[in-house]
Amino acid sequence: MNSIQLSAQMEDYLEAIHLVCAEQGVARIKSIANKLRVSYPSVVGAIKSLKAKNLVQQEHYGYIRLTEEGREIAGAVSHRHEVLTRFLMDILDLDQETASNDACKLEHSVSPETVQRLRSMALFMEKDPEIHQDWRKEFRCFYSANENRERT
Repeated sequence: MNSIQLSAQMEDYLEAIHLVCAEQGVARIKSIANKLRVSYPSVVGAIKSLKAKNLVQQEHYGYIRLTEEGREIAGAVSHRHEVLTRFLMDILDLDQETASNDACKLEHSVSPETVQRLRSMALFMEKDPEIHQDWRKEFRCFYSANENRERT
């Protein structure tokens, strides 16, 4: 894939730009700041760093777009996020907000092989809806019983 090493924070910026561009066609400092709930100066600094790595382009009037390599990285981060969120929701039965927040933390540290196996496991579990529902119901009961034991 790519040889550029990025911090989790820089990956989050690329993912945010990717999502904003998908929603609005282009990204601006303000839309990225709103998406990530960070200050404008933080976005300006990140954009400067990403431009230096040739991952984004910024037109003089403010539009920000991903370069081909930036899109590749952002797409991979976004894919990891989606797979992890789905796994946490569908298999571990977490609510959407918790699953998405946790996926954001995990997406930066799991290997592509782990993501692929989690995705495959989720697909396997959904292959037969009857088995999937029975397994999910049993897991909820098991988890609740163990959680109650740990509290006492």
